[in-house]
Amino acid sequence: MNASDSAFHATRWTLVLRTRGEGEDAKAALSDLCAACYEPVVAFLRREGRREEVAREVAHAFFENVLTGGLGSPDPSRGRFRSYLLGALKHFLSKQRDAAQAGKRGGGVEHVPLVTDHDTTPGVPMPSLSDDTLAFDREWALALIARALTALESEHAHKPQYFTAIKPFLRGDTTTSQAHVARELDLSETAVKVAIHRLRVRFRELIRAEIAATLDDPADVADELRHLIAVAASS
Repeated sequence: MNASDSAFHATRWTLVLRTRGEGEDAKAALSDLCAACYEPVVAFLRREGRREEVAREVAHAFFENVLTGGLGSPDPSRGRFRSYLLGALKHFLSKQRDAAQAGKRGGGVEHVPLVTDHDTTPGVPMPSLSDDTLAFDREWALALIARALTALESEHAHKPQYFTAIKPFLRGDTTTSQAHVARELDLSETAVKVAIHRLRVRFRELIRAEIAATLDDPADVADELRHLIAVAASS
């Protein structure tokens, strides 16, 4: 089993959902998932106008709240950690704003927002995708790709020159010829073509493993992959 497969396997979010975060294994799974999506949350907070350091402070507070305060009631039918997390983040920010307003009024009373058709509390179905949701999904997709690429590079740590030479072909937009890489690595062009194909296949496997870790049903991987490709391409 590869390092990425053991860190982000298909049962990760399923385990958290089934136990509602109780038990050491579920808590570790939730912690791993939160760590993996830290940067998308920071990017979302910065998009709302916060400075970098403020965004990171809010992100730390949010994740601490998720890890210590429980999951609430995430809806398994939604099946995606990404959906749960964005709803939880919006709910957390809403409560922060309510607390700030209550403090200004001097009441010190927590105001619980009413559930409406557009409520984003975990467990409430999300409305059609808004600009901020698409922006979050885009950051999520880019972070997921970056994690998969890091795992791929780690698997080739024993031959860094080889990986560095082949890596640009993952995107297919390199101006370097395969013949040039073949000469650089002292391989035949056929061997380079095979190496590129294998690297692309493994990269897709790692991306799918990352996606599966955040879903309740592995059957949803293909749909989630299509969605994330679409939003990443729109950046």
